[in-house]
Amino acid sequence: MPRIIDKIRAVQYERSAATSDADVASDASNEAKNAMIQPGWHYSFEFFPPKTEAGLDNLLTRIDRMSRRLNPLFVSITWGANGSTLSRTLAIASHAQRFACVDVLLHLSCTGLTREQIVQILNMAKSSGVRNILALRGDPPPPKRAWKEGDVSGGECDRAIDLVKLIRSLHGDYFGIGVAGHPEGHPSSPKCDDGTTSLEMQHLKDKIDAGADFIITQFFYDVDIFLDYVKRCRKIGITCPVIPGIMPIQSFGSLLKMTSFCNISVPSSVVERLERVRHDDEAVKEIGCEIAAEMCRRILAERSSSALEYDCSVHGFHFYTLNLERSTTRILVSLGALDIDSPTSAAAAALHENNNDATIASETNEQDQTAARRERKESTSEKARSTKRVLPWKPSAMENRSKEDVRPINWSNRPKSYVMRTDDWDEFPNGRWGDSTSPAFGELSDLSHFYSFTLGCDDDRRAMLGHCPLHESDVYEVFASYVEGTVPHIPWCETPLQPESFLIQPQLAKLNRCGLLTVNSQPPVDGAPSNHPTFGWGGKGGRVYQRGYFECFVSPDKTNRLTSMVTKHPSMIMYAVNNAGQELRVGVEEGGVTALTWGVFPNREILQPTIFDPDTFLVWAEEAFSLWSSMWLSLYDFGSESYELIETIKDTYYLVAIIDNDYYTNENFLLLDALLEVGGK
Repeated sequence: MPRIIDKIRAVQYERSAATSDADVASDASNEAKNAMIQPGWHYSFEFFPPKTEAGLDNLLTRIDRMSRRLNPLFVSITWGANGSTLSRTLAIASHAQRFACVDVLLHLSCTGLTREQIVQILNMAKSSGVRNILALRGDPPPPKRAWKEGDVSGGECDRAIDLVKLIRSLHGDYFGIGVAGHPEGHPSSPKCDDGTTSLEMQHLKDKIDAGADFIITQFFYDVDIFLDYVKRCRKIGITCPVIPGIMPIQSFGSLLKMTSFCNISVPSSVVERLERVRHDDEAVKEIGCEIAAEMCRRILAERSSSALEYDCSVHGFHFYTLNLERSTTRILVSLGALDIDSPTSAAAAALHENNNDATIASETNEQDQTAARRERKESTSEKARSTKRVLPWKPSAMENRSKEDVRPINWSNRPKSYVMRTDDWDEFPNGRWGDSTSPAFGELSDLSHFYSFTLGCDDDRRAMLGHCPLHESDVYEVFASYVEGTVPHIPWCETPLQPESFLIQPQLAKLNRCGLLTVNSQPPVDGAPSNHPTFGWGGKGGRVYQRGYFECFVSPDKTNRLTSMVTKHPSMIMYAVNNAGQELRVGVEEGGVTALTWGVFPNREILQPTIFDPDTFLVWAEEAFSLWSSMWLSLYDFGSESYELIETIKDTYYLVAIIDNDYYTNENFLLLDALLEVGGK
């Protein structure tokens, strides 16, 4: 995958070429505020490794969710003092790169590290698919509490510039390299006789000249100071991107503490706005989001009003999330960077009502944590989503998967499982789906199953799936509750309901309560614009299409009813298989792969990113049936009524996939109407 600097340059080019008719998603209250913001700017998030295993699991889930919904340009993972978080930092970076499909900027500080250790860490990062390093001197080694002027790291690389030089000498241009910038000056930097930080600016330029590609700044709250810093960078000859660091304000106390510790000045106007509500953390957060959004607007609009000798324009922001998501999401929604998925105003209300942020690393009572997770509502970032999609599914951030542009539909709700199963493939389907009998494809069924951590511990799963289900209707209700959003996950769906499914949410819930247990579906689309807010993907100027598709577990009796339904509709075909491997095909002629989603774009071949392959369906069915045992059956005592119920469903139900080829006359989703008729019998 490209280095971050290459992606930043692409964004800069897009912004410079932006026109007034660009699509900027914002609500009416923000349209005027955002009017001066040109489209084509980027944002990224910083996360730090939590101290506990539970915190780590929760953070990985959060990174998955924020990467999928908010589509940051990259995420950065911090480095503990003296490499204390090495294993966790690399584990989070590898997970984000492989499974969250987002490029990672790995923090690397040279404090206390030997050259051999740095070489080893860089090789480990490279093997994990990471192509970007933030080169830092790092925190002072204990017992020091702060760096003093002239201090060096204590390792074999004295300063960040030595780390930059070492990375370039070992790996050439393979890694994109970022360095830190301090708009108000680093406390340990030597000052000139006149009290200025011009020596520090020269040191910064030396790091860029040594091979660094971009600068990420310390957080700040005075925009004038930051803009002056960019001006000073340009004046001294630093032309690389300068990315401002934005830290959302979480509480009045933390603001005072953080700014005092880091020697960050806070304008009196900011203090006055917050002081009035200093004892109300929710009000502080809300005003803090407004302040951050105002800062971002002013920085982005600066280019339009600047008549400076130097180009001081800024094209993006790096958010110090503190492992939280709600404030960052609210800021991005306010700036018009995100859409809200829900078709009702309830989604917008969630920005104010939901308060699921909690510090991942905090140590609280385990029972309280479990109860909080059970009562959790859908988060803002699950409703908010980026306004751009390259493909209907999120492409991998791994370099060896860079040409992958086709996937079977069956794993669309379990993408990490699909990535794990195909991780060792030498080649990935490109343009059109390859031969499913090839040796590479055959390895798919030989890999051990990958079960996501997202369902949590046994107690969490019982809370979601039922403490003591006794009847089939109890199971049906779990599936319906997932569709309605009151159950966050089920074993076959590690992600929340897809945006296009909101359009048919009530019908899907009704089908599940009738015993058609859905694990995958998509409505038909006939030539929707490629920038359509729900169905669009692939960029502007194109048209996208998709066949209606429905996949569910059903009883043998309902399988027979579905067979009759498909027989009556010549445009439909059906594939079904049970846990014993007994197959049933209806309306299927000789043939193989069916394109379920495709797009037509100017100056490009027709893209077919989502397909159905009968052989792949059988591989998926093995995994799908095994999840009944590993994720649900295992929750109950052997021989209990609940155990017998789940085992009976696993052993008798069919997994059914139905495709409706009549996508062009299906204004009312004929397949869905036919299924509702079957379910109601």
